[in-house]
Amino acid sequence: MRQISLIAAAAVVACAAGNAANAGYSFIQSASAQPTYANVLNFDAPGSPTGACAGNAFASFGVSSLVTGTDPGAFVSQVNATPGFGWLGTGNVAYGSFGLYMTFDSQVSQLSVQYWDTSGPASFFGGGAALVLKKAGVEVGSLFITNPAFGPTGQSWFNITTDGGSTFDEIDFVGFGFPADAYIDNVSWTKVPTPASATLLAFGGVLLARRRRA
Repeated sequence: MRQISLIAAAAVVACAAGNAANAGYSFIQSASAQPTYANVLNFDAPGSPTGACAGNAFASFGVSSLVTGTDPGAFVSQVNATPGFGWLGTGNVAYGSFGLYMTFDSQVSQLSVQYWDTSGPASFFGGGAALVLKKAGVEVGSLFITNPAFGPTGQSWFNITTDGGSTFDEIDFVGFGFPADAYIDNVSWTKVPTPASATLLAFGGVLLARRRRA
């Protein structure tokens, strides 16, 4: 089973009394839809894999790995067709036990997502959930969720932004209840160009400017 880092666990304890944002990373939790960024993974694109998916099944979308806490991949299906789950979106969702762990093939500066978890409200005996941001495997930001959404009501939308050049390349959705099943949908994010890509873009702009002056 994949384990949340000790740093993340410490962050959860530190902010259990309320939601907190780390320096350079800001979190918004809302019942309303959040912004849609340039790169989108809603698990409904034509030809998108469904069922029990390999960890790299969504590499073509810019997600190098999507796994659960117990499986080397996530499960994708139209869960809202299951009795009692009609509220869970209008198409496919990704889900798994003991958390979902999503790694991107580039650095990310903005991300929005819908996240539901069966962990229930936080209490002395467990419950609650967390979003954990990592960069190169090291935790850089986290948000403790005292009452994860699971049902037709609740604040299932999250928007994450960064400043001061801060970025991340992984987001973990971790519930602390038993059972702890995570569900996500409507993921979108902004890629940060690599230095080499930024240089090429700048060079192309210079060439275009020269051509226009010619």
